[in-house]
Amino acid sequence: MATAQKEPLRRLSAEEQATLERMSNATSERVDRVRRAQALLAVAGGASFTLAGQRAGFRSHTGVAKLVARFNRRGMAALNVAPGRGRRPTYGGAERGQIVTTAQQTPRRREDGTATWSLATLQRRLHADGLPGIAPNTVRHVLQRAGSSYQRTRTWCPTGTALRKRKAGVARVVDPQTEPKTSAIDLAYRVSEQWGVPLWCQDEAGPYQAIPHPGESWQPQGKAALLPHAYIRGGTAKLLTLFHPATGAVRAQGVTQSTNAILHPWLCGALAQILAALPPPVVLAAPCPLRALWAAWLGRLPTDPLPPLRLILVWDNLVGPTSAALQQWLTAQGILPLYTPLSGSWLNMAESVQRIIVRRALAGQQSASPEELITWLEETVVGWNAAPTPFHWHSKRWERRQRARQRRLGGSAATLPEGHSIAA
Repeated sequence: MATAQKEPLRRLSAEEQATLERMSNATSERVDRVRRAQALLAVAGGASFTLAGQRAGFRSHTGVAKLVARFNRRGMAALNVAPGRGRRPTYGGAERGQIVTTAQQTPRRREDGTATWSLATLQRRLHADGLPGIAPNTVRHVLQRAGSSYQRTRTWCPTGTALRKRKAGVARVVDPQTEPKTSAIDLAYRVSEQWGVPLWCQDEAGPYQAIPHPGESWQPQGKAALLPHAYIRGGTAKLLTLFHPATGAVRAQGVTQSTNAILHPWLCGALAQILAALPPPVVLAAPCPLRALWAAWLGRLPTDPLPPLRLILVWDNLVGPTSAALQQWLTAQGILPLYTPLSGSWLNMAESVQRIIVRRALAGQQSASPEELITWLEETVVGWNAAPTPFHWHSKRWERRQRARQRRLGGSAATLPEGHSIAA
């Protein structure tokens, strides 16, 4: 006969239930916290203290009983190590604050020998500043507890602005249509295929030089792939690309130059082939959000009669794509071009697939001529099309990032849809 529970677990709230379930399945959470969450969920599900301890890896039911008593009094804080338990920290609050403050300072190249902190260089600075026995692992743990991590530096530019060199000096150029362009491309990615209007992206990748290209590959131990240190530059090549995100299909052609005289005929021919393979155009019903975009474009370039919308094309905002003759041809074919704003290349999915193709074709290889580069790039495109990978806009990963951003900003589930905290 099972022993009666002296202090049963109180009823869990919906928020506590969700937090415990998420913590019990987390792979990046501390093991002791995961076990405590699993034990509490087992008890809440009707299991005895003994059975809950066995499921969670406790040595006896006594630990589960103490955990339930702490949870009834302290709530979710009971999952942490109890006060007074565990190894006492060697460094107190003042020392930990000194570590965080030093890490936030800019290194001095002459004294520190670096421009950015690593654990070793930061440890040397702390040794000189009065912490002679501190270890790199201690520095890392303190910085991680303070919310820092070791990250790769990335370039950043706000969408819609760019720096241009003028005769009078450097000027900041602002695209006044940044918000409408971004909203239109976002809308097209989300709903175009649902309404029977295919969406394609266009871009020119390159130039890529005919030189040894560094890259990673699987090789026998101690026999790494070797590339020559001395080489002769053999010229450059570019890749004209059309990409269909919904299916992952790529249409590409390698060229040595991508002037308008080369790009426009190839683009018109490729788009004509795509349109020829499409079914008859659909009539956009009243609730279709693409009607406003198509009507606004036709209002800029009036035609008679008005053609139906058959295809959407996302590409860059260079001078060539905005030529009047090309825009007239696109409108006559029922193609709606959507131009990315300044510094908005992240809105063009063609650039994403180009990075994959170029890495597969050139990483770790040495080419002798642009013709060989073109052959490699085009053959890689053929191999990609044999098993293409569709690209999704606002997929599950994007949704996870949005939820994480809301948790950081709001601190609770009560956040605004735009991600701003309630306090803002």
